[in-house]
Amino acid sequence: MIIPKVKRFCPTFMWRFDEFTVHDTDWVNLAEHRSPVPFFYSQCLQPACKNPKAMMFKPKQFTLYVVVPAAQWLDYETFMDKGKSKITTTKDESEAIVSSDEGDNEQLTTSSHTPSTIPSASTSTGDMADRLFPMRVAQTTFMPARIGVHAGPHHDEAMEPVDVPLLTTATTPAMKRTVVSPPPASVSPPRKIPALIPFVSPSWTHLREALKSGGTSELNVDNVLTQAFETIQFYPIPMRPLAEILETPRYRSFNLDLAESYPGRLRVDQNPKSFIGISGFKTAQSGLLMLMPTSPSGLGSKVHDNVVVKRPFLRPPTLNPSTTDAGLTPGGLRRIIRFSLGDELPKLHCEANTLYWAKALLTMTYDFIDGAILSADSPPPFKIPRLRFVEAGLALAHSQFTKGLVKPKFGGTVCGIYLLEEKIEGGSTAFTKYIHNMNCKPSLSADEDGYDIAEFLTFTQHVQYSKSGGLVFVSDYQGSSTLLTDPQILTDPSVGEGLDVFSEGNVKSTVASFEKHHECNRFCKWPGFCLNQFGTKMAAICESPTPMD
Repeated sequence: MIIPKVKRFCPTFMWRFDEFTVHDTDWVNLAEHRSPVPFFYSQCLQPACKNPKAMMFKPKQFTLYVVVPAAQWLDYETFMDKGKSKITTTKDESEAIVSSDEGDNEQLTTSSHTPSTIPSASTSTGDMADRLFPMRVAQTTFMPARIGVHAGPHHDEAMEPVDVPLLTTATTPAMKRTVVSPPPASVSPPRKIPALIPFVSPSWTHLREALKSGGTSELNVDNVLTQAFETIQFYPIPMRPLAEILETPRYRSFNLDLAESYPGRLRVDQNPKSFIGISGFKTAQSGLLMLMPTSPSGLGSKVHDNVVVKRPFLRPPTLNPSTTDAGLTPGGLRRIIRFSLGDELPKLHCEANTLYWAKALLTMTYDFIDGAILSADSPPPFKIPRLRFVEAGLALAHSQFTKGLVKPKFGGTVCGIYLLEEKIEGGSTAFTKYIHNMNCKPSLSADEDGYDIAEFLTFTQHVQYSKSGGLVFVSDYQGSSTLLTDPQILTDPSVGEGLDVFSEGNVKSTVASFEKHHECNRFCKWPGFCLNQFGTKMAAICESPTPMD
């Protein structure tokens, strides 16, 4: 803290900082303090309020003096007299008066190491070169100093900032006032007078409207009071190549690995009127993710990341339309009944695991496409759409320690689970359902916007089915023109062997009948991809599909 200020004071002079010393108000050289206990620790102890016999630690601020040897200061003055300094000083740096009152002189006289007689400033400094003069300087505007003094019982405690009067010359009991000439200021260029801007009165009409709008504005109380803040541990869903998943057993599914998680805060908009969407079994709400520290990439890499917060809910029972719908609020909104945490966590983990595998399968598809195009004799006659699945992760909210009426509620336990996803901008107008679950054909007509993407995504199903040996492909494609969300993994009946694989949405019969229902399109038929043709009478143009090793 001190060295940079001294360098700014005169950057051209070669200061010998190793000769500087620091003293307290009793003129004790802190460099000679050898005790393992910090020097100021005992002065920070004081009797406790409730128990005077017990001592408690309380941080304090201390005044310190930085001492420059007289010989070095004379070298500096000689250097400045020769006109070698190029520092531009401010008006406040034009005068530096070093004064010492009678009280200070008396205090310095009592110091055991203060010499009884000290030559004047004009005396030769032959025997003064190695002598350190105790001196005190009135703090000036051009060299303020605040340093941290550690006075705590441990070295890792935060240091308290204290004011440090920097020393510029020596003063003794015999020297009551010494005037130090300031360094010569360089000639400043003439100040430019800013061009006068004529004053223009504000528009009466605009001012009137602004006053009316600003004076009658009302705070949206619902938007404020419905914001819930949660302390969370965020587990991002990684993107791993399929080959890495196959080689490493612990990568076969998405796991909640604490070593790969991040602590933070989550803001959730609980106002039902502001929900992004409500499906038959899941809600989507606006949220703000704030990780501390931020993740290196993906979701949470920004200080404030806008996210979509998803949670499942119990489907309301079917009611008689002629009666009052008990599943709706008085405002006409559906009542949300959540699962218990024990049921909600497996459901959201299954969603996250499905997204984990969908990312790997889509990445494998693009690897195949890029390799085929690179090795082909000529490029394809169409453009390859580039899409990816949203960045996402699971957030486990933890309760805080609170004092209950009967017994304390222990903090740190899981009190909520959320699936957080990257927000797809553009709202509902940018959202498209490209392929429905249990289907191998585009859900759009050829004349609708987004049909080319839907056509390409059915081609990716063909690639995944073919290169996996008929075991798996991604379905339920939906999202924007660049981002996809809420996929479903469909597997062959032989994969699960009777087990529930990738949730209830995995309709295994769809994979078994893929060759019958899939209709190859222009992507599938390009010779460079060398894919078998399904759904047509055309014979296969390549050898039978084999799974990837």
